[in-house]
This record gives sequence, structure tokens and C-alpha cells, in this order.
Amino acid sequence: MSSLEELQQQLEQFRAASQNLQLEPLLTRAALQRLGVEYQTELIDELEQAIDDSIGLDEKLIFTGHTGCGKSTLLAELRFRLIETGRYFVVMFSIADTIERSAVDHVNILFSMAVQMLEAAEQQQVKLQPGIQKALYQWLGKHTKTESQAVEAEIEANAQAAVKAGIPLLLEFLAAIKSKLKVNSVVRDEISVEFARKISDLIAQINVIQSYIMNATGQQVVVIIDDLDKLDLSITESIFSKNIQPLLDPEFRIVYTIPIATLREVSLRRGIEQRVKQIYSMRVAKFFSKATVRSSDRVPDAACVELFAEVLDKRLPPELIDLTVKQQMLLKSGGVLRELIRIVDRCCDKCKTDIRGQIRRSQFDKPPVVINQQVLDQVMTDLQIEYAEPLGRNDYKLLKFIYDEFEPEDAENQRFLDLLHGLYMLEYRNAAQWYDLSPIVIDLMRQRGDL
Repeated sequence: MSSLEELQQQLEQFRAASQNLQLEPLLTRAALQRLGVEYQTELIDELEQAIDDSIGLDEKLIFTGHTGCGKSTLLAELRFRLIETGRYFVVMFSIADTIERSAVDHVNILFSMAVQMLEAAEQQQVKLQPGIQKALYQWLGKHTKTESQAVEAEIEANAQAAVKAGIPLLLEFLAAIKSKLKVNSVVRDEISVEFARKISDLIAQINVIQSYIMNATGQQVVVIIDDLDKLDLSITESIFSKNIQPLLDPEFRIVYTIPIATLREVSLRRGIEQRVKQIYSMRVAKFFSKATVRSSDRVPDAACVELFAEVLDKRLPPELIDLTVKQQMLLKSGGVLRELIRIVDRCCDKCKTDIRGQIRRSQFDKPPVVINQQVLDQVMTDLQIEYAEPLGRNDYKLLKFIYDEFEPEDAENQRFLDLLHGLYMLEYRNAAQWYDLSPIVIDLMRQRGDL
């Protein structure tokens, strides 16, 4: 039985859990400490080693993996690890926060890089020579049609203040430029058209910025550009097939993310492999091996279950979930961390709705609300409907083929790539790669009678 006070208390527990179940990466030290788990740390070791041991200062790293597998959080951990060495000036940003996703191209990636490097320098109070600083801000103002006279005067008048306490006006100016790049298509298009003809000028200016930062700090510049992997495949294919060379030309270390589906296109992959030492892949957690995944008596990998349970336990108090459905919930994720978070968050929403209904109707004679089999089944049904909406008859045939054969008939088929990008199917790896359907899609196809 529940009293009004107990229902309100339980509602607050679910609301607090929902705050911990946001579909956002862990990008701050506080978030990593509170919610982070030890996950694929060997991959962070490999990336750090590649940066440390690169022969020149211009190493470029390509980082890939399924959407939602934890790449952004891993890159944030890499960023903090590099900063802690004291040897690197690290700039990490999401391209999705800077440019409208449908408008991203190689030019505005590079231009955004320049803006982000200057913003990081201001935030960390890097002492750039006033004359150099003024010239850089004039350059930004000119190409974004942003009035820069005030910041130029501020630089001249407060050269020392910039070191002691920062100059808010400069950060406001940079924020205005970022806003224009995000929402002003005219400015963005003009930048793309202008520098497409003279891309070397843009790269030269980026190199100037990194040179002054390196001289002022004594640290080597590393730029990490996240969320390129979340763009439409047609956009990333254009960037990394036709215009990859300008992205490799800046004279400092850069980490680029790229969709895993893009790398299934053979000529594009070979073009990238010819230009970089290695492509680094973040794997999806594998609950089952290829040999056992279809067995009725299959037993999930204990280490994977323990890891995903730790992720869940840090976000959801154990008293809010029926333990009999906990492992089901973990396995429905297919080994994709974001899918687990999404499923649990949806379950919390269902429970909050139920509790609010009980409070509204003064129903205090019911047992405490928890995530149980009924709640999980409702959420899985909702997700199946969402997955089914874009699918047609040919898609189900393709999905059935993947289910039966663990591989596509044609790995470069565009619909296969689209479904892979959309997490309808997942890539796993043992000695070799293999594919399986998302558990949600498997349930959908079973309900349809396709399996």
C-alpha cells in the first residue's frame, strides 16, 4: 500500500533517475566520476599512444563505431588524460553544436576548427601577442560579417587583462560567430564558396593559430572533432571521399569521428587507409558469440552483463526495478550503451505517468510502482513501432537475410548501410566481423511472423 507522501517520494526518485538517463555523453570530470564506468580503456590507451608516439606533429586519427556505443564519452576521457600529461593543448568540440548537420562540409569543418581553437585559447587565458590576436579577430570578423572593431579596441586596451582574468567581450564575439555558423546559411555558404577556391589560405590560417598557441603555452595542439559520425551518410561520404585531403593538411594532430557504415564502402575505406596509419574502431559489447547467439539455452557473457549492470546501477536505484526483468533490459540493448539508457529512460517515463495517475485519482491502495515485466513490454512495443515505421517489404527481406547469414549479400548496398547506420543491425567482432539484428528488430520480426 502507498500513501500520498510515499507516491510523491517515489515520483521524485524516478525523476532523479531520469536526470541520470539523458542520452548525452559524459563530457565533464564530474559526470565521468559520478556515472562513468571502466569501458574499453585499452582503446583509450591505443589512441593516447598513437598521439604520443606519432613521428610528426601532424598525425591524423580516424575513430569509428556505432552511434551510441560510447565514443564521445571515451574521447572525453582521452581529452582529460592528454591534458593531465601537461604536454598537450586539447580542443574538443562537437560539429553538431557548431554547424547545421545538413550543411556540414570540409570547409566549414576547418573554419569551425579555427573558431574553436581561438575560443579554447581565450577560455584558458592563453597569452597571445596583442597584434597577432587582433589580426586573427579581424580575419574572423571579415569572413563571418561580424563587427569586430569593439573587440580589436579591447585587445589593444586590455592586453594584460586578458591574461589575468580573461576578456568577456572576446568570448561573446566568438559565441556570436559560432551562432552565425550554426544558423546563418548565407554566411556559411559564402565561407564555403570562398575557401573552396583557396582552401590552402584557410589551412594556413589554422596553422598560424596553432603555432601561436603552441608558442604561448609550450604545449602541442590536439583537436578532437566529435559527432561527424552522426551526420547523414551522404554527407560524410562526400567529405571523406572527395575532400579528405584538406582535412589532413593542418600541421597538428586531429582526431576525426566517422560513421561505421561509411567504412563499408570499399573505395572510400581504401582512400582513408592510404592516408592514415590506422582506423580505430570502438566495438559494440557482445553478450553472445556468433556460435551461440541463436541457441535457445545461450548464456550471456558474464563480464558484459556485469558492465551494463554497473551502468544501470549508477543511474537507477535497485528498489525501482523488478530484478526479474533487469537482465532482460540489459540484453535488449544489443550491447549499445545508448540503447540501454533509452530503454530504461522510457521505462521510467511509464512509471512516472502511472504514479501521477494514482496521485490524481487518490489511489493509495496499490503496491509501489516499479519497472516490471508489464512496463518493459509496453516500452519494447513502443520501440518496435518506431523501428517499423520506415521499413518496407524489401527491408524486411534484407533484415531476414542478415539474421540468417550474419552478413549482407552486398556490404556496399545503400539500404544495408542506412539500416546499419540506424542501428537496425549491429556489427560485432570475434576473429572476424559479423552482423546481427538489434534485439528490438528481432522481436518486431517475430511478431510479424518473419522469423
